[in-house]
Amino acid sequence: MAGKLGRALVLLVLLAAVLITQAPLAVFLLAFALVLLVLLRLDAAYLRRQVTAELLVPDKPVIQGEDFTLTVRLRNRSRLPIPALVVLLNAADEWGGGQITLRCAAMLGGKESAEQRITLNAGKSGVWSIAVRGITLRDHLGVFTAACPAAAQSRSICVLPAAAAGKAKAETAPDEDGDEADTRAALGGSYELREYRDGDTIKQVHWKLSAKLDRLMVREPLTALRAALTPGGDLDGAEEWGDFPQQAAKHRKNPPKRKKERTALSRRGAADPGSGLKFVDRVLVSTQRPAAHPALWLAADAALLLALTFGLLLVLSTGFGIAVPLWVWPAAAAFCAGWALFLRAPQALRRWGLLAGVIVYLVVLFICQRNFLAGAQQCAGNIAQSLNARLGSTLPVAQGGSAAQLGLFLLLAALPVTGALAAAALRRADALLLDLMLLPVVVLLALAGAAPAVPACLLLLAGWMGAWAASCSVQRRALWGRRDTENYRQNLCRHYNIQKSAALAVGGLCLALALPCWWLLRPALGVPLGWLQPAAQRVESAALSTAITWLPRVSGGRLNIQVEAAAGGVADGALNQGGGIQVSGVTDLALTASDKPEETVYLRGFIGGSYDGTTWQAPDADAFDSAAMNWKTEDNARLTIASLPFLRTAYDGTAQPQTLTVERIHADTQYTYAPYNAYWGDYYTIQGDGAAAGQTAQDDVFLYYPRDTAQTQLEARADADPSVLDRMEASYAAYAASRYTAVPDGYDELQTLCDEAKKDQKLTEAADIGDYIRAYLNTNYQYNASAPQPPEGADPIRYFLTESKQGYSVQFASAAVVMFRMFGLPARYVVGYAAPQSLFTQQENGSWHAILQDDNAHAWAEVYISGQGWTPMEMTPGVLVSAQQADLRTDPLPETQGQDTAPAAGESSANEPATTIVPRSRLVLAALLGGCLLAAAVLLVLARRHAMGYGRGSCNARVLAVFGSIYRLLVRRGLPPDTPSDAPEFAAFLQSCVPTLEPQDAEALLALAQAAQFGAGTMTEQDTDKMRKLYQVIKHTGKRKQSQKSVEKQSQE
Repeated sequence: MAGKLGRALVLLVLLAAVLITQAPLAVFLLAFALVLLVLLRLDAAYLRRQVTAELLVPDKPVIQGEDFTLTVRLRNRSRLPIPALVVLLNAADEWGGGQITLRCAAMLGGKESAEQRITLNAGKSGVWSIAVRGITLRDHLGVFTAACPAAAQSRSICVLPAAAAGKAKAETAPDEDGDEADTRAALGGSYELREYRDGDTIKQVHWKLSAKLDRLMVREPLTALRAALTPGGDLDGAEEWGDFPQQAAKHRKNPPKRKKERTALSRRGAADPGSGLKFVDRVLVSTQRPAAHPALWLAADAALLLALTFGLLLVLSTGFGIAVPLWVWPAAAAFCAGWALFLRAPQALRRWGLLAGVIVYLVVLFICQRNFLAGAQQCAGNIAQSLNARLGSTLPVAQGGSAAQLGLFLLLAALPVTGALAAAALRRADALLLDLMLLPVVVLLALAGAAPAVPACLLLLAGWMGAWAASCSVQRRALWGRRDTENYRQNLCRHYNIQKSAALAVGGLCLALALPCWWLLRPALGVPLGWLQPAAQRVESAALSTAITWLPRVSGGRLNIQVEAAAGGVADGALNQGGGIQVSGVTDLALTASDKPEETVYLRGFIGGSYDGTTWQAPDADAFDSAAMNWKTEDNARLTIASLPFLRTAYDGTAQPQTLTVERIHADTQYTYAPYNAYWGDYYTIQGDGAAAGQTAQDDVFLYYPRDTAQTQLEARADADPSVLDRMEASYAAYAASRYTAVPDGYDELQTLCDEAKKDQKLTEAADIGDYIRAYLNTNYQYNASAPQPPEGADPIRYFLTESKQGYSVQFASAAVVMFRMFGLPARYVVGYAAPQSLFTQQENGSWHAILQDDNAHAWAEVYISGQGWTPMEMTPGVLVSAQQADLRTDPLPETQGQDTAPAAGESSANEPATTIVPRSRLVLAALLGGCLLAAAVLLVLARRHAMGYGRGSCNARVLAVFGSIYRLLVRRGLPPDTPSDAPEFAAFLQSCVPTLEPQDAEALLALAQAAQFGAGTMTEQDTDKMRKLYQVIKHTGKRKQSQKSVEKQSQE
C-alpha cells in the first residue's frame, strides 16, 4: 500500500508540473510515463496468461481435530519473473453454508514452479468444498493488477468425527461391494446405501462405513423416499426413521438457507467459530532449487545505488551550475560499492561496523570542519543565487571558497546520503520511503528554476524506476518457513534472483525508452493542454495563493515571492507571451493616501514606447539622454523630466500636493509603481523617460497632484509668461512628438479611417479624439476575457482589429495607442495598477487606505497633451475614470494557462475570487513542495492511525490491529518473524526487550490478543485503550535489536 501511494504521489506531481509549466523536460517525463504505463499494462496482460495453478487436497477423509494440508501447485511458463502472485481459495461448508476465504501469496521465477501449502484444522465434522477462487498478479512496477484465467477447480474434503474414526479400526474389512455383512443386516433392507451427493445432509452420512471405505457413504430410509414421492405422505413417525432423529426429516422438508457471510482467514491461529475451521500455517515450498548468484546480486545493488547517487549529484550540479571536481566521482562510486557490500555483511558485523564508521566520520568532520563549512557555504551560495534570481528572494549569497573545499563538502555529504539511499532502495526496498527522500529534492530544483541536464535526469529516473521494481518483490519471510530450514534458504535465493533481475530490467528499459520518448512523443505532447485547464484552474489558484501568502511568513520575509501583472505585460510588454496562471486573493500593493481620492489612481509600471510587431519595447534611454542635454536641466535630467508635471503645478503655490504611500507586498520588484504628476526623489532610477526601476529598501512615498487639480493649474499657466520649466516642457513635448507617433506597417485601412474621421469631424483636441477612439472600439469590438489568441508569428494588434475582434484591456489599450498615433498624438502603452476611489477606506488617523489585489492589474493608453504631460486614456469597455464614476469593470479574467497572453486589468468577476497572472516557473512548484510535505504528513498520520487500530470495525479487530503493530515493532527489534505469539520465545523476548514492562502487563497483553482472536465480540473500548497504552510503553521504552543467539538463550533460561 505504501508503494502504491508513493507511485501515485510521483505521478500526480509530474502531471501537475506538466499542466502548469509545460517545460520540455516535464512534458518528456509525462510522455515517458505514458509509454511506460502502456508497456506495464501489456506486461501484466502477458504474465496473466503464463500462470497455471493446480489444487491438491487429501485423498482420504480428514479426522476431526487433526491438521490437514491444501496444496496449490503454481507454474510460470514464461521467462519473465513474477514478483508477486496472490491465490484466493474458497472453502464452502456443505452443512453450515459458511464461506471461508483462504489467501496465499507466492513468487515465481522464469520457467519455475512452486507449491503453496496451507495447513488447516477442522474442529467440526462435515464436508468441505475447496475451490480456487482467483489468481491475481501485478506488473513489475506494481501499477496494474491482472486476473489469471485459471481453470475452475473444486475438490471435496470429508471430515470424520474422532469417535467414528476410532471405531473404524476394530471393524473387519469390507466385502467386494464395499459393504459388510453385519452392516447389511443392521440395515435390514430398510435403507438405501449410496455415495454422498450434493444436497444430502451431514446427518445422513454413515460415518463408520465411510471411514473404512475412504468414501463418503449416505444411508437413506426407503420409506422416506417413497413418502417423498407420494403426495401427502407423513414422515414424522420415529418408527419409519429407525435411529434417525426427527430433526433429519424436518431438514429434508425445509432445508436451512445457506449463510452468505464470507470470512477471511490469513493469520496463524485464526479460526471461524461457526464452522470450526482453524488456520494453522502456510508455507511456500520450492519444487526446483534456484541457483544462487551472490556476485550478480552485489553488482545489481551497486549499479542501482550508483544510478541514484550519480543521478542526484548530476542533477544538482548541472541545475545550479556547481563545478564538481573530478576526483569526487570515483569516491562516490566507491561509496556506492561499499554500502552495497556493507548491507550484505552479517548483522553483528553491520552493527559494529556502522558504529565505527560513524565515529570515524565524525572525527574526519571535526578535523576538516573549516574546509567543510567553506564548501557548504559555496554550495549554498549557488543555490541561494538561483533562488534570488527566480523568486525575488533576499537570501544571502556567500562568496569565495576553492574547488577542493567544495569537493570535500560534496564528498562528506555524499557518504550519509548514499547510505540513506542504500537503506531505502536496497535494505528495505521501500518505494514510499525513497519517494519521500527524492521528491522534495526534485521539487526544490524546479522551484529554484534549475535546469538540470537531460542525461542527469534520465540516470536518476532509471535508478528510481529500478528501485520501484525492486520494492515490488516483497520479502514474505513468514511464508518461507523457519530460518534454519533449507526451504527458507531456497525462497530467499529465489527472492533475490527475482528482485535484482527486475530492478536491472526496469532500469535498463527506462534508458532504452528515453530516446524514442524524447524525439518522438515530446513534440506531440508539447502542445498546450487546454482541455484540462478548467478542472485544474481553481486548485492551482488556491495552491498558489497559499504559497505566496505563507512562504514569506515561514522564511522570515526572505522568500517573498513576487507576482507579475498581465501575464508578463509588466515585465516586458509582450502581447503574445504565455507562461502565466491565475492565483486568487493575493495582495500586491497597499496604498495609504493623505486625502480621499476623488478619481481612479493609476500607478504606472511598465511603459511601452515602440512596437515591433509582437511586443511593446521600453523607450530608448540613450536617445532621451542625448536630447535632454540641450534642455538645460539641472543634475539628473531623467528625474527632472519625470517630476516636471509636479513642479509646474506647484510653481505658483496655489494648490497643495497630496501624499501617497505605496507598500509593495507581492508586486513585481522590477518596477516602482507611482501615480501621475508625482515628484521623484534622488534615490529613484528612471529608465530614460519610461518606467522607474524598482527598489526594496523602503516603501515608496510620493508627493503628487490629482489629475484634475494638475489639469486646472496647468491650463491656467497657458496664458502666463513661460518660465524655465515651461520651456523645458515644450522641449520634451517636441521630443515626445518625434518619438511616440510612429505607426507600425500594415494598418493602411485603419489609417484611412482615422484620416477621414479627423477631416469630417474636425477632430483636433485630445479629448475629442479619445472619445472617438473609445466609441469606435466599443462599437466594433467585443470585450471577452477568454478571447482567442493569435497564431504563432502573427501581429496580435492586427489580429485583434481584423480577425478576432475580441479582447481585453491589453488588446484595447494597444489598439488605442496605434489609433492615437494615427491622429498625430504621442501615445504609449502602459501596464500597472488602477485603484478606484471606492477601494479607499478612512483610518482612525484620518488617512485613507486601499488594498490592491491581483484584480487591479490593468493596461491602458497614455497620451502626451502639450502643456499638461502624459495623461491616461481608458479604452477598455465598461471602465470609467471620471471623478463621478471611476470604478473598474469587473469582468472575469480569462483562463491563461495554455494561452498566449492574458488580460492585465482588474477584469475579474465580482462573484469570483480575484486573479493575477504569475509566472509558472516562479510560483507553481512552490505549491508542489508544500503538497509533497503535506502528503508525507498525511501518510505518517495514516500509518500511526493504522498502527493504533483506528478505523477498524469491531473492538476485537482494533485490539488485533494494535497487537499486530506491537508484533511488527518487536520483529524490527530482532524477534524472528516466524515466532508464534503464544510461544515461550515470544514472552522471553518481550521481557528482555522491554525491561520496564511488568509481568502482569505482559500476561495481559497476550491474554487480550488471544481473547480478541478466538472470542467473537468479547472486547470492549477499555480493552482497546489498554492495548494502545501497552503499545506506547513498548514503543518508547524498548531496547534495540538483539541477536538470534541471545533470544534462544533467554528462552532456554
